[in-house]
Amino acid sequence: MLQDRTGEMDLSILNEASTIANPYPVYDQLREGSPHFGYRDYPPGTVPGVDEPQPAWVILDFDHVAKVAYDHESFSSRDSLQEESSAPSLMLVNHDRPEHTRLRKIAAKVFQPSSIAALHETAKTLAAETMDEFLLPNRPVDVMADYCAMLPSRIMAALLGVPMKHDRDIRKWATAFMLSEDLAPEERQARNIALFAFFDGFIREYVATSDKHDVDAPLLRAFLETEVDGETLTLEEVILFCVTVTVAGAETTSFHLGNMFAVFADEPGIWDRYTEEPELFGRIFNETLRFHGPPQRLFRVATKDVEIGDALIRRGDWVAVFFGAANHDSGMFPEPDRFDPDRDNLNRQMSFGYGIHRCLGAPLARLELEVTAELLRERFAQIERAAPALWQGVSLLNHGLAENTLTFVPHD
Repeated sequence: MLQDRTGEMDLSILNEASTIANPYPVYDQLREGSPHFGYRDYPPGTVPGVDEPQPAWVILDFDHVAKVAYDHESFSSRDSLQEESSAPSLMLVNHDRPEHTRLRKIAAKVFQPSSIAALHETAKTLAAETMDEFLLPNRPVDVMADYCAMLPSRIMAALLGVPMKHDRDIRKWATAFMLSEDLAPEERQARNIALFAFFDGFIREYVATSDKHDVDAPLLRAFLETEVDGETLTLEEVILFCVTVTVAGAETTSFHLGNMFAVFADEPGIWDRYTEEPELFGRIFNETLRFHGPPQRLFRVATKDVEIGDALIRRGDWVAVFFGAANHDSGMFPEPDRFDPDRDNLNRQMSFGYGIHRCLGAPLARLELEVTAELLRERFAQIERAAPALWQGVSLLNHGLAENTLTFVPHD
């Protein structure tokens, strides 16, 4: 017999700090009999304590997550809560066809591999400067407080032409928008408003300035100038795209960097293998996404009645797709709690999404991690844990470290 939303479960365990810090055992507990109905949480850009989340189905199995993520006809990505937030963005995961198709074509051209590859030297220079500032040798360093926090913000500032003095503002705005900092509703709302107001004013001023091409802003120029099928983005869409890439690029990549540092410090043999075989980076990158992928879940809304497993999901029901649970489904990834860059199906990991909503910014995230790994290999012989890792327990939107204190041992 199919279960439906009348059988609402208490799924508050998914909101507990201990679960957020280490969700995978709870995913396994809930996997049997899933999907379950009754999960409540918040999309990015919303304000807990002000906005009211809808109860949602929890989708955990790899095949079920893939079905929801791929079937954009049955599951809408339009997010009414995020659209009404104090800092609206233009996340493509929150849009449906045909609007999504037009936006994605333009964004895909902006983020095409050749465009991202051209940013390698800029990214590596900023990474080297940030490493010089924060990763001092032979002393404990909390990389989450400095390097991982600041590098993504600085790279986004450089690509958008934002003065570097705003790097810490970007960081504050991103942690508020992405719900990874525990804030009073008034403070979160104020930061969201400041984020949108800054980019609205900054980009309008940039467009109105006659000497704007003297400002090095490759990503902003690409958003303004890229044309596909005779269409460009409107100014409002450019502003919203910049809000989107700033918060996603600054916050999610911060966690991804920190998780890579943890892999190098904690997973036996991985750092030594990478230093001896730097071509292994791509596999380490993908397995880090599977093993410690920051993006854990996103919401969809059913556009019609759909059966998933033993559940009848009704038209209008909210659905939470848990990419992190799919990445730890033993039916797809044997021994999922073991870090193994030699898996033969690493390309099946879902941390960057699936189908038409796969993250277009993935090449930029990879670039930031790759230049970081290159510099670490050039500078340090060992990366050692100096204090126990502390995983954040604020929001299940992203999985990552709150504190990650390491010692960097230089080459002789």
